[in-house]
Amino acid sequence: MPYEVTIDQYCLQCEVTSLLDVPPNPEATTSDWDVYGYRELEFRVVSGQVYDENGVATDAGRNACAALAEQYAEIIEEALWRQIETERQDIV
Repeated sequence: MPYEVTIDQYCLQCEVTSLLDVPPNPEATTSDWDVYGYRELEFRVVSGQVYDENGVATDAGRNACAALAEQYAEIIEEALWRQIETERQDIV
């Protein structure tokens, strides 16, 4: 499922390629990760648009999308987690 992430003048279409959300298990004794739980998310930017000062959109291109994915990786990941969590709440 594609997700849309807006950062500054960029609107990026992202695809989650891997998602791991392990809830905490206080009874686990094997590792801290098991006790506290952990989350991992991998994504790729499929396409993107950049808006100029007049609001006119231009295709960002493959190389720009790759550069933006690297530059804004943490921000994109946070935005994706927010969208995924919202989807989960809507289902329940």
